[in-house]
Amino acid sequence: MTFDEMIEKLLNNEDYNTDGLSVDDVITLIEVLRLEYAPTVKMTKAQNEAFVESVEGIATQEQLDSFIDEELDLGDMTVRKGLNAWLHPETIKIVDE
Repeated sequence: MTFDEMIEKLLNNEDYNTDGLSVDDVITLIEVLRLEYAPTVKMTKAQNEAFVESVEGIATQEQLDSFIDEELDLGDMTVRKGLNAWLHPETIKIVDE
């Protein structure tokens, strides 16, 4: 289940309550966890296409770092965000050029 799916499930079940937490408390907790463990990686459509085409051939952390630095030019992309996008492409958000 994704973070968004869990939030939607909570929003659709107003009777949800665990250990005295409100739905808003649980959603806040999920949002904090998402920022820490599954941050959104913003890419243009062209960057995403290059990422998708090349990701299968990336076998090491060094190759991923080189690809991010030299080919994608994502600026604020960190190693952790790059690895996360590699492992969890659902965290990629396509933005305007």
